Amino acid sequence: MKIIGLVGLVGSGKDTVSEYIVKKYGYHMVSMGDIVREIATKLGRSHNRDDLQRTQKEYREKYGDEFFGEKVVERIEGNGFERVVINGIRIPQDVSVPKNRFGKDMVVVLVDAGPKIRFGRMAKRSRIGDPKTFGEFRRQENNELKLFNFEGVLRFVEHKIMNNGGLEELHGNVDSFMEKFDLK
Repeated sequence: MKIIGLVGLVGSGKDTVSEYIVKKYGYHMVSMGDIVREIATKLGRSHNRDDLQRTQKEYREKYGDEFFGEKVVERIEGNGFERVVINGIRIPQDVSVPKNRFGKDMVVVLVDAGPKIRFGRMAKRSRIGDPKTFGEFRRQENNELKLFNFEGVLRFVEHKIMNNGGLEELHGNVDSFMEKFDLK
């Protein structure tokens, strides 16, 4: 079994890295964001960032901080996936639950980019709830950093992929990572 857990701040390129690994290396993707969006939809909420953050907060308070990590493990095992990218890890328990279950079969990777680059990417992708100004971007990011213990997540990181350049450079960085950790 080979599992890659991706962490990173909003707009860092986690989705792009996930999609590349799925397409090039034949991995399955389990997205924590998709799990949150499914729950928000059931609750009749929008998929804007504030509603998604509120949904996560409520479910963690009601069911425990391990809730979303457990849902990821259930999806991986329930589908019999052997090669998986977990995208959208936010708090330490999102990492610790699957890491405790899968052990050395899981590697945790930080996808990182500068704040202005991340904001520019978000402005181009125009998802529901994405900020329209750099000030709004900073407010959303600060809310996420307060809501989620990102520093705690960083303690699990075993490798860092920088994403300050273009797509070709990012793909090269991902390929180097896949080679280094024997994940091809």
